[in-house]
Amino acid sequence: MSGMTEITLGQAQRLTAPAPFALLSARRADGSDNLMAVSWWTYLSNHPPMLGVCLSKKGLSGSLIERSGVFTLSIVGEQLRDAALACGRCSGRDHDKAAEFGIPLEAASAIPASLVSGSRAAFECRLVSTAEAGDHVFYLAEILACRGDAEVKSLFAWDGYARLDTV
Repeated sequence: MSGMTEITLGQAQRLTAPAPFALLSARRADGSDNLMAVSWWTYLSNHPPMLGVCLSKKGLSGSLIERSGVFTLSIVGEQLRDAALACGRCSGRDHDKAAEFGIPLEAASAIPASLVSGSRAAFECRLVSTAEAGDHVFYLAEILACRGDAEVKSLFAWDGYARLDTV
């Protein structure tokens, strides 16, 4: 006999934690980078290498990706736990998150958006297509370049986005 009961989507998201946490960077028209917290991302293909991210229609980053056609996705490490969590609690419309939270950025090799320095893995992506997904948009992207450091411990989103921690 199953002990399962009906639950909300929010409860299901907490039960399926941890989710791999990343900071997405998209370039503003003025040349600065907007960072956003994201754990709704996944690998899509090996040949060609592709990944996808799912972003709210309300956020700034989606419009920046659609304008520029590129973004980076950095799987940040535990040294950025507090700063990364803060990125998910404010809008890039009102904040320069990298500057405010002390998040170090470095130039990507294939696109203009920056990578987060010291990440476990970081991907430089070119937008291929989008798909409507209710109140979100799913961005399908080709991975143009990636770097990484196996010594860095990844962060994961726990309890929704209530906290970030390693496993």
